[in-house]
Amino acid sequence: MRPIRITVLTFFVFFIVETSFAQNKLAIETKFGTGNTKLDYLGNFNDLVASTSDPLFFSLGLVKSLEKGFSYGFEFEYYRFDLYLTYTPLDPLRNLGGPRFDYFAFGPKVQKDLFILPKAGLSFSTALHLTYNSQSEYKYSGGELQAIRLPNGQPRIPVELYGQRSIEELAIHIKPEIGLFYDLSNKSRVTVSAKWGLDLREPSVVIDLNRIEFENETFQNKYFFSGNYFSALLGYRYSF
Repeated sequence: MRPIRITVLTFFVFFIVETSFAQNKLAIETKFGTGNTKLDYLGNFNDLVASTSDPLFFSLGLVKSLEKGFSYGFEFEYYRFDLYLTYTPLDPLRNLGGPRFDYFAFGPKVQKDLFILPKAGLSFSTALHLTYNSQSEYKYSGGELQAIRLPNGQPRIPVELYGQRSIEELAIHIKPEIGLFYDLSNKSRVTVSAKWGLDLREPSVVIDLNRIEFENETFQNKYFFSGNYFSALLGYRYSF
């Protein structure tokens, strides 16, 4: 939890300093939405699939306006998803299970606004964030997926998993973003945007199942999450 506390403290220190010198050019911006992640796969046991679900994205930023539509600031972001293993011959809803991955990020951002209409236009921005992955490494010891039952009442058929989940605790992300904005007033704005997170230290997560035992046979699978993601966001900015 220490990196999270440092991130939040840094954000509020910056907030206090900036508000004391340029109150008429500052804005607070918040965004929320959903995301999409992709897992790459190598192996010979295709019935065991790694997937993600329940993605959630939230950000809070402090922005200072400059001339000619430019602005800069700092953002704190939170992104999460569940990662689970599914034995696909069965109903996936009956054999889900896996950890939740929480990513906390903080860093600077620059943005350019282009007005197309008097109150609406396009925004283009890029952020550089230090990202903390709060999940820990894990050792698979054989008992993670043993709920496979045959329909005729025969004994369960265990799928025994052995291996290691490794994570990259700290990473650096470049985050380009494109959006549409509409000014409700001279102080408030709503936005719709798409953001990409590009991890410079990928992969972020590796699940190496070097031994999968099923029906007296042995298999191997390896799953990779690069750390890259896509988010669709709704936002609101208030200037003061």
